[in-house]
Amino acid sequence: MLRSLVLIIVCVMGAGCSSSREVVVEEPATVVPEVVPIVSSPLPGVATQVVEAVAASYDSTFVAAPAEQAADAHYVEGRHVQARLDSMLAPGYGGGPLQERATASSTVDTTAMVQARLKTVEAIQAQEQRDSTRALVLLGEAQLLFEDALQYNPHHDEARYQLVQIYKIQAQRYQGQRRWDQVLHMLRGLLALNADQHALWAELAAVLDTLGQYEASGLAWLQAATVVLDDARLAFVPEAPAPDSLTLFSYSQRAYNVFVQGRHGAGVRQALSQAITFASNATQHAYATGEQTWALWDGTNFEHRLAFDSLLTVATDDPQGARDGLATLLTRLEQRSSQLEANYNHAILSWQLAQHDQALDTLQVLWGSLGENTQMPYAEFRENLSDMYASLLFQRGLQHRQDGASARAFTYLLMVTELDGHHSGPALIEALKLTRNNPRQARQLEPRIEAVFDQLAPEEQRTYLQLMGNLYRRVGDTDIAQTFLRRYKAVAQ
Repeated sequence: MLRSLVLIIVCVMGAGCSSSREVVVEEPATVVPEVVPIVSSPLPGVATQVVEAVAASYDSTFVAAPAEQAADAHYVEGRHVQARLDSMLAPGYGGGPLQERATASSTVDTTAMVQARLKTVEAIQAQEQRDSTRALVLLGEAQLLFEDALQYNPHHDEARYQLVQIYKIQAQRYQGQRRWDQVLHMLRGLLALNADQHALWAELAAVLDTLGQYEASGLAWLQAATVVLDDARLAFVPEAPAPDSLTLFSYSQRAYNVFVQGRHGAGVRQALSQAITFASNATQHAYATGEQTWALWDGTNFEHRLAFDSLLTVATDDPQGARDGLATLLTRLEQRSSQLEANYNHAILSWQLAQHDQALDTLQVLWGSLGENTQMPYAEFRENLSDMYASLLFQRGLQHRQDGASARAFTYLLMVTELDGHHSGPALIEALKLTRNNPRQARQLEPRIEAVFDQLAPEEQRTYLQLMGNLYRRVGDTDIAQTFLRRYKAVAQ
């Protein structure tokens, strides 16, 4: 109706001019569009054969993007003109007292030993009187005297025993005061007297950890585990007992943790190897093997794993810095599996930074490089890569459709189906929408959609059935259209 009104107005205006002169209307210049393939290679992230297949098989369904965009521009301009015309026509988280040994020593006491015992008694009395300062002084004097006793007689069992007790009390006191250097001195004194007690090695390791001496702490944890093994291996009993696997695993795990903090790759590998050996249940074994996979991410280059994790940590706040850091790290990585994971994350960051073509190209190369025997960085990597690649291809296809490049959009959607994942069905539905104006070529998608029909969401199923039913109706095949209608109603219920 509006177009008719425009024609009437034009005619009326023409009638107002001279009617005696012949009106000559020139023929409009014929627009000959440049012959351009609807899609052509290279197309970022899309295999060449997919591009060529679309160009050859769907050339009568789509036009090249420039032509499609030009048509859209002319359409919009026409709508603007129409709107102006409408406006014209309408409005609008201490040790106790010292004690005597239960069995007396067969060694004759020396003078130093007697004096030491007297000092010990005084120390106990001072403790009972809560004179902590005096107690510390007396304990210190007793300690020196017992040490002198052993200087004289290194085999003095009683002096050794009493000195151990004093060391324990001193260590506990110093811990309470957080005088860690003194604690270390006491523990080392204890170990000089009792190197066969794994609990003392563990206590030493914990203090070294507190002081940030991670490598020394890890070595102490490993020594504690060695002593546990010796307890079984060197036990003078008829039958050797089994090693305490729980304690062995715990010490190995603690060693691993501090070696990680100390960036000590060789220690990390040794501790994890021990943890796997001593794991006594499935949970412990899974933990140790999982950590080993993490630590050996780039072979013996443990620092590369730490650098990679650090970059992923900052990626949320600084994606560009993380992406640049990954690019640098990639030049140093040696293991194929670590290269795969680093490239994968680089691609994701590229997409987040709107570098869509580079992201898709990287994912395409990664996907094409995966063989049956390719070592993956982790068990789910192939699946994750496929899903991400398909998802980004799908998004790219929708972007192209929005930008008025339907043939490119269609090509990206078909590339999604090449990955054969859960995105295939939705991609085929979107592709079908783009071909609805060419029933003959649209129906080429029908068997592919039917093959994944049961995997589609109900809404996607209804969309497909409606589109296909209408396509068959348009070509006059009402019987098949009726079949699609019955299926549509069954899904709708």
